Amino acid sequence: MARNSQDLERLLRMQKQIFLFSSWLLQKLDTQVYQLNEKERRILEALSSGDLAQHDRFIANAAERLRRIIEEMARISEARAKVNSEFDRQRMMLNVMAERLARMRGEEKRAEEERDLLELLERRYG
Repeated sequence: MARNSQDLERLLRMQKQIFLFSSWLLQKLDTQVYQLNEKERRILEALSSGDLAQHDRFIANAAERLRRIIEEMARISEARAKVNSEFDRQRMMLNVMAERLARMRGEEKRAEEERDLLELLERRYG
C-alpha cells in the first residue's frame, strides 16, 4: 500500500504545480487587462482634450488603437475565462487528491498498527 500513497503524493505534487501555474497565468492576464485599461484611459484623455480633438489624423489613429485595445481585451477576457475554469477544476482536483491521500495514509497507518498489534500478540501469546 505504501506504493499507492507514494504515487498519490507524486500526483498531488504535480497537481499543485499545475494549480500554481494556473494562478500565475491568471495574474499575467490580470496585468495585461490593467495595462490595456491604462492605454485606453490615456487615449480617451487625449481625445477629450480640446487641442487634439481638432486633428482628424490623430483621431483616426487613436480610434484604431482603441479598436485594437478592445479586441485584445476581448481575447484576454476569453482566455481568462478559460484559465479561470481550469483553475477552479484544478483546485477541485487538488482537494479531492489531498483527501484521497489523507484517507490512504490513514488506512496504511491502521494496517501498520494492526500488524504491530498482531506481532505483539503473537510474541506475547504465540
